[in-house]
This record gives sequence, C-alpha cells and structure tokens, in this order.
Amino acid sequence: MKINKTLGFSVAALGFLALGYFGVQQLGRNNMFTIAAAVGGAGAISYVLQKPSQPEAPTAPIKAQRRRNKS
Repeated sequence: MKINKTLGFSVAALGFLALGYFGVQQLGRNNMFTIAAAVGGAGAISYVLQKPSQPEAPTAPIKAQRRRNKS
C-alpha cells in the first residue's frame, strides 16, 4: 500500500511539473504565476472553510458506574 501511495505521489508531482513547464511555454511566466496564485488561494480558502469533522467514537467500551444505595 505504501509503495502505491509513493508511486502515485511521484507520478502526480512529475505531471504537475510537466504541466507547469509546458504552461509557461504556452502562456508565459506572468500568466502562470497568476494561475498558481489563484489555485493556491482557492486551496487556502477551502481549507479554512472546511467543517470540522466529528470525533470518532471511543473504541474501548465505557464501563457503567454502579450507584450505591443510601439506606
């Protein structure tokens, strides 16, 4: 499983580098900086606006406490 993740991340990184390289060739440096800033800003905004996830239920069972009878 770890090898598949590493391979996937490596392929994705190489793909993004190639996309950036050819994007600069076609669109120019300043346009690619603008696109990168827009994508980075959108990612930061989506990270901030995410709803917090609910905590998971505890895995160990909770022992019920016994009540003492006061007599």
